[in-house]
Amino acid sequence: MNIRNITHRRFILGLALITVVSVVPHISLGVGARKPVKFTTHRIGKFRSEACAVGDFNNDGKLDILAGPYWYEAPDWKPHQFRSLEGKVDEKGKTHSVDEKGIGYWDDFMNLPLDVDGDGLLDVVTCSWFSRQIDWHRNTGPNAGQWPLVLGEKNGNYECGDLWDIDGDGKELEILAHTKDTKWYEAGTRADGKRGLIRHDVSSNQRPFGGGVGDINGDGRPDIVRPDAWYEAPLDPRKGQWKEHPLAVGSLTEGNAEHTPQIWVYDVDDDGLNDIVTSSAHAHGIFWYEQTRADGKMTWKQHVIDKSWSQAHSITLADMDSDGDLDLVTGKRFFAHNGNDPDAHSALGVYWYELKRGSTIQWTQHIISRGEHISSSLSVPVVDLDGDGDLDIVVTGKWGGPVYFENTTKSN
Repeated sequence: MNIRNITHRRFILGLALITVVSVVPHISLGVGARKPVKFTTHRIGKFRSEACAVGDFNNDGKLDILAGPYWYEAPDWKPHQFRSLEGKVDEKGKTHSVDEKGIGYWDDFMNLPLDVDGDGLLDVVTCSWFSRQIDWHRNTGPNAGQWPLVLGEKNGNYECGDLWDIDGDGKELEILAHTKDTKWYEAGTRADGKRGLIRHDVSSNQRPFGGGVGDINGDGRPDIVRPDAWYEAPLDPRKGQWKEHPLAVGSLTEGNAEHTPQIWVYDVDDDGLNDIVTSSAHAHGIFWYEQTRADGKMTWKQHVIDKSWSQAHSITLADMDSDGDLDLVTGKRFFAHNGNDPDAHSALGVYWYELKRGSTIQWTQHIISRGEHISSSLSVPVVDLDGDGDLDIVVTGKWGGPVYFENTTKSN
C-alpha cells in the first residue's frame, strides 16, 4: 500500500473575520461509533488569488498560511506582506488582476514552501502562466518586508505544480510542474555555483495539464503520472531515462484523457496494486482507476466517484476520519475560465469523500461548505494546522480568501 505522508502543502491570507460551524454527517468506524467530523470555518482574508500553502515561515514552531501577497502568522493570523502582486506585467506588457466578480487572473498559480537557498528559512516557489516562468521568493526573515524574487527560468506556460517525493528518499521536496512537457525541479547548487532551482527533463512530448507521482508498477520507485501517460522511474531519476507507458484518465468518456489537477497514486481497494485517483479539472467527474493485471499486462478500469458538479481543480488524499485509509478532499474552482467552463455558475463548495472498503468500494460525500461562496482552487492543503491531532483544510480562490477549516473533531 502506498500511503503518502500528508504534511506540509500550499499557502494563504489574514485576520479571522467570520466563524461558522458545519457538521459532517455521522461516521461509523469499525466497532462502535466515532464522533461526527466537525469543522469550524475561519475566513482569514479577502484577496482574490488562486494558490495557497502552509508552512512555518518564521521558525517559531507554528504553521502559518500563505496566499496572494501575504503570509499569515499563526496563531492569530496576523498578515505580513512579503511581495506585491499589484501591477504584475507579463512579457506582452499586459497587467493581470481579478475584479470583484472574479473575472481575470493574478499571474501567480503556485505557492510551495521550500528552503531553496538552504538557509533554514522556508522560501516560496511560484510559477506564472502569462509570464511563462517559475521563480521563488527568498525568505529574508519575518520582519524584512518584501522578499526578493529570484527567477528560476522561463520555459513555457506553468499552470501550477506540487511538491512530491520524486527521488524516493521519503521527503516531498521535488516539484512536478503542470506544464505541457514533463519536467521536475529541485533545490540545489546550480552550475553557476549559486543555490536555486534545478530542472530535470523527463519528456518533451506535449500532454494535457495535470500530474502526480507514485509507484505504479510496484518496483519501489516513484513514477510520474500524466493524464495520457505514465513514466516509469529509472534507477537514477536525475540521470536515467524515464520509460513512457500509455494511460488515459480525467474524462467521463472512459479511454479518453483530459486536463486533470493532481493525480494521486494509492491502493484504493487494498489489493496490493496501486490505483489512480484524479478528476476533470474543468468539466464534470471525479474518478478512481482500478489497476488490474492479467498475463503480465496492466489495465485500468474507471470508476466514477461523483459527476454532479464541475471544476474539481484540486485534490488531496488524506485520512480525514482517522480510520487508516485515505479519503479525498476537493472543491470547485471558481471561474477557472472566467465563467466559460461547464456549470461554471453553480454553487461553490468544498467536500471530503469518505472511502469505505469492503466487497465494493464506496465514496461518501460530506459537505464542508456549499453555497457560502467558498471553494478551493489550484491547491487544497490538508494538514494538522493547529497541532490538535486531526487534519485541517486551507483553501483560497478568486472569490476572496483564504479560508481555514478547523477540524474540531478531537477537541469536542
